Amino acid sequence: MRKKNIYLVQPSFTNDSTVHFPYAIGTLASYAWTFEDVRDAYDLKGILFLREDPDTIVDSLQSPFLIGFSCYIWNYEYNKTLARKVKERFPECCILFGGPQIPEDASPLAENPFVDVLIHNEGEIPFRTLLQSLSSHGDLHQVNNISFRDGDAVVTTPFVVECEFNFPSPITSGFFDRLLREHPDLEFQPMIETNRGCPNHCAYCSWANNKARVRLVPLERVYSDLTWISEHKMEFASSSDANFGMFPRDEQIADKIVELYKKNGYPKKFQVSYTKDSDERVFRITEKLSRVGICKGVTLSFQTMSEEAQKNIGRSNMDISFYKRLSERYDEANIPTYTELIIGLPGETFESFRDGVEELLESGRHHALLVHLCELLPLAEMHRKSYMEKYKIEYAKIPLNQPHAPRQGPQDVAEYSKVVISTYSMPREMWKRTVLFATCVSCCHHLGLLQMVALYLYNEKGVLYSDFYLALLDYLLQDETGVFREIRDRLDAIINRHASAVFFDDRFGDIAWSFEEYAFLRIVHDKDDFYAGITSFLCRYFDDMDFCRELLAFQSFVVKTINNRHAQLRARYGWRAYFSALLHNDKAKLSKENVIYTVDDEQTCSSWSEYARFVLWYGRRGGKNLYTSELGECRENG
Repeated sequence: MRKKNIYLVQPSFTNDSTVHFPYAIGTLASYAWTFEDVRDAYDLKGILFLREDPDTIVDSLQSPFLIGFSCYIWNYEYNKTLARKVKERFPECCILFGGPQIPEDASPLAENPFVDVLIHNEGEIPFRTLLQSLSSHGDLHQVNNISFRDGDAVVTTPFVVECEFNFPSPITSGFFDRLLREHPDLEFQPMIETNRGCPNHCAYCSWANNKARVRLVPLERVYSDLTWISEHKMEFASSSDANFGMFPRDEQIADKIVELYKKNGYPKKFQVSYTKDSDERVFRITEKLSRVGICKGVTLSFQTMSEEAQKNIGRSNMDISFYKRLSERYDEANIPTYTELIIGLPGETFESFRDGVEELLESGRHHALLVHLCELLPLAEMHRKSYMEKYKIEYAKIPLNQPHAPRQGPQDVAEYSKVVISTYSMPREMWKRTVLFATCVSCCHHLGLLQMVALYLYNEKGVLYSDFYLALLDYLLQDETGVFREIRDRLDAIINRHASAVFFDDRFGDIAWSFEEYAFLRIVHDKDDFYAGITSFLCRYFDDMDFCRELLAFQSFVVKTINNRHAQLRARYGWRAYFSALLHNDKAKLSKENVIYTVDDEQTCSSWSEYARFVLWYGRRGGKNLYTSELGECRENG
């Protein structure tokens, strides 16, 4: 019997020659092809994971019987375009859509007449049983967790929560080896699973809709996956777990990663989302990974400081005093941490967001605070009509909100995000003000442009961080050609639903930048002009402008720039010791002394595009955009 040709599609963006392995379709194929009847009936003819020209792909297909598409926000429109073209050329081909972009209902079938079958939720078992059914009797009514066309009707079969989870790995099954052979010019980034599911029920997250309990991948499979990654010299690896560190065995997994790194030198970095309730186990895990330099940092999770918003999204936060002690402990161990907030959660107001930022800054969160725009995801509770009506949620459908994605050409298929721009507690203008404030704080404090000034004013003059940055924002918005006016105009355009939430600038490479990153790059590019001009704003806080200018000179000196291998600054104060104490939440007294500060940076960047990628993008979570270890000092007599 001649085998039927199957193609699987999971396209993603590439950066230079770097691309993620198509893990989702890998798990489906690796499991389905362990069954003899599937192997006898089907040939996995093609694995499509690059965003290539759809017409070229269609021309390459050989009598496709079924094409399965793994769908998420970064590939959904592309998948629909390709699927439509396939259906036009091969009308008998079965088009299958699955993945996190597929909602619980069958609406994608009504919206896309070229799609034949949907898989809802997890896909391994429905995909296997679908193939078996199509190869035998063709009756899909016995396949659980799918929707399909039955003549003019649409049928949705019963939803069954699957408990089975002992699936083979796409990493060690040979699925990825095939891709390495077929694409030797690409640098792949692997992903592993150690568990699947999440016990939390955050309304903005797709994980919250997964009805299955949290299940563990067999430890032997995890070890085999990690060994394969290490032996294949994969530099960067990540885990799809929602809560790594939740289980005692996760510490053993960390030990295995360290063991493999010491043996083979790979992976050089390992990134994972840690459990929301950070505890002693998570600290031990990150400490082990940090000792060998492969820890990407740990999130000390909040998302919102507003109690009303926490209640509305089904979430509770750690106590701020515990958070402060935890932050200090990670700082003492030199383990990077970052905190995330989301703008647009129902119940949040400008005032509550501002006060939350103030609380975090006063607790010592001076480096990595990451602020995101709230997005509606298809499987999240927040995306449901009843939830949106209850909290008066309004969104704008805009070009894909994905910082660091490569620039797309006019022939490329555009992807889209649904960004919340208004709720019952935060109308549009308040949302815009909140985003501008968050951008100003992230750019000027957490990325360091005026961090030293704000620290000094708070500790010596009692100026609240939030008051300082609100005043600074109003000052920066007066510049008609300045970057913050540009961002404000972009926010207006987003509200009117025809603009992106990321910026492109050829000076900084061919990738997208978030608001605060773009503002930072624009300012640093002309930082001498920025610091010269900002003195007119700071005069309201300082009586002694000579002192102010000296503080600004040190502030400017510690912000990295290009072609700055060696530099020095003469100062009359012990700025470094003073700010080092403040950043470690210690008492500090500014001493008057003659000091020469020096920079010895052997890894300085020679271009702005190189700076943007390696200093800002790769380095921001570790504060690499500021001179710290490269900063030296010596005292002069007299």
